[in-house]
Amino acid sequence: MESVISERVFDLAVIGAGPAGTSAAITAARAGFHVVLFEAGSFPRHKVCGEFISGEAVPILHSLLADAGLLAGAPRIHNARIFLDGRRADFAVTPAAISLSRHDLDLNLWNSALGAGVHGRARTRVIAIKTIESLFSISTEGETIHARAVINATGRWSNLASPKGVNAEHWIGLKQHFFEDDPSPRCDLYFFSGGYCGVQSVGTGTINAAAMVRSDVGRNLAAVFQQNPDLAKRSRIWRAAIEPVATSPLLFSTPRTSNSGTFLVGDAAAFLDPFAGDGISIALHSGQLAAITIAPYLRGECSLQEATDRYDRAYRDLLQPALKAAARLRYLLHLPKALRLAALSLIQFPPLSRLAVETTRVRKVA
Repeated sequence: MESVISERVFDLAVIGAGPAGTSAAITAARAGFHVVLFEAGSFPRHKVCGEFISGEAVPILHSLLADAGLLAGAPRIHNARIFLDGRRADFAVTPAAISLSRHDLDLNLWNSALGAGVHGRARTRVIAIKTIESLFSISTEGETIHARAVINATGRWSNLASPKGVNAEHWIGLKQHFFEDDPSPRCDLYFFSGGYCGVQSVGTGTINAAAMVRSDVGRNLAAVFQQNPDLAKRSRIWRAAIEPVATSPLLFSTPRTSNSGTFLVGDAAAFLDPFAGDGISIALHSGQLAAITIAPYLRGECSLQEATDRYDRAYRDLLQPALKAAARLRYLLHLPKALRLAALSLIQFPPLSRLAVETTRVRKVA
């Protein structure tokens, strides 16, 4: 059951209840602040996501989730495999990652937020944010409330942030769960010209297939599967477990940490290449980081601008290196075939493969 709002002025309003938003809301509420969390949709729900959670993100999830059993029962991923240009490369995943459906993860984070005292408002779309003296005025489709600070966790494409520009190419995100007999314990990445598809077990005989693809290459997973021979062969025996989910456009842009006084977290700040495997981790860490750096302002120890500047510096120190490393890896995929194969061979050496993975990881916030 959702919390009942008894007051109209909050210390903090968080808009968007994915991993970034709930991380921010839980952290702020546990610090003693009065927090409201808006979510346009409802729970449980499926979201386009690789559902790969790096080992570096597991400790923060343990700290946020009230239900520790959710992580204990999640499949562990110790290895990853890349299929590219008819070649295959294997990598160790250390520390081991976990695989967890966003259907379960987001619901549990939402419940943890409510348990921490956050005032949750599901099925409530925020349509405008304005500043009135020292407060933010937040308008939904049914009411207006006020908050001293706002964290925007609405994702990469929102009516609440000024446009980031568009890519020259139109990219689509696709996802669906399938039943597969004896699914692999690895995370398998199938690359092709114009995109890639990641496949991994999410438990109980079910796998998640998540793709990022140019719209001129494929607009559904059936078309994506045909782009890689190994994937086409494997997918022939799959049976649909859920309806497909899609999102577009996928925008790659320079990270922005604030907009008109609001803090930007998760994909609202920057979109991490999904194949780097640390998107959920960066969402969780950026949400927690925003809540930590906004706390001094809410306690009256600094101005909002000073808190915004601190968040920007901390974000760039702790999170932006992973974004840059992921962009470099994406660049390798656009090299001529001979150079791609050479790069693939090189990074199979354990020291280089560890370096490639480690540079895309976020290790701590505080």
